[in-house]
Formats: sequence, C-alpha cells, structure tokens
Amino acid sequence: MAVKIRLKRMGKKKQPFYRIVVADSRAPRDGRSIEKIGHYNPIPEQAELVIKEDRLFHWLDEGAKPSDTVFSLLRSRGLTLKYELKKRNADEATISKEMQKWELAHDERGKKKAAAELAKMAEAEAAVKAEEEAAEKAAAEEAAAEKAAAKAAEAEAVTEVAVEEAPAEESDEETAESTEKEDS
Repeated sequence: MAVKIRLKRMGKKKQPFYRIVVADSRAPRDGRSIEKIGHYNPIPEQAELVIKEDRLFHWLDEGAKPSDTVFSLLRSRGLTLKYELKKRNADEATISKEMQKWELAHDERGKKKAAAELAKMAEAEAAVKAEEEAAEKAAAEEAAAEKAAAKAAEAEAVTEVAVEEAPAEESDEETAESTEKEDS
C-alpha cells in the first residue's frame, strides 16, 4: 500500500481549511485517512501551519511521500531540513545550530522580500506622483494656451474695432472737407 501525506479539504465554501493527513494514495482527497498529523489554514494574513513533528518524521521513515503542496509547506517551515539532519543521525546540538542558521537565512529572505515590496510601492507612488504632476503641468499649459488664445482674440477684436473706426473717421474728415469746399 502506497502512503501519501497530503491535504484534506475542510471548512466552508470560499473559506478553506486543510487537515494534513496520512492516507492511502488510492483513497479520494477528502476520503478515509490513516492519521491526522496537523492542519493548515491559509486564510489569515500569516498562514497558520501546525504539524506534529514526531508523527511526521515517523511516517516519512515508514516511506510515506508528501504531496507537492505539503512538501512546499514543510520546506517553508524548515521541517525538510530537520528531517534530513535526523536521517543522517546528527546530534541535537548540530540540528539546533543548523536550524538557527536556516532561521537567520529565512529571516534575511523575508527582509529582502519586504524591502523589494517597499521599493515597488515607492516606485508606484513615484509613478502616480509623476502622473499627477504631468497632469497638472498639462492643465497649466492648457490654461496658458487658452489665455493666449483669449488675448489673441481680444487683440484681434481691438484691431477690428480700430480698423472699423479708422475708415469711419476718414469719412467724417472727408465729409468735413467736402463741406468746407462747398462753403468756399
């Protein structure tokens, strides 16, 4: 009988909760299981993973194969490293030392990820700010263009009025001259 360590779906619709179980590989996903060795809740911001390490290591020693998802969960908690060290018959001091190294490296990766996320957020904010400044600049240029167009229209209107008045003045002068000529 092939034994797998896998997830068994529990919970409600759109609110998954998984049990980590040891089951026959031929059994359905949510079917009969041999033993429950932990649970996984992906809903909270910091996903919750609880595993009975002694039972996990027992079943791994017996030949149980973890599914890909369970393997990635175990690796994210450092349990695969711990199992490999126990499998090599390392003493507790070596195991604790290696686990501390792993935790430091894991924390560093977490800090790098956080720094990268902060950098992405800063870039996004800078892009939004640049877009806002560009929009304000475009609006200011448009307003300046409208003012220039209004001034040009006003100047054109003034010249049109001046042009209209100029011939009218000439005609007044001409009529005045013609009346003077008539008088003489």
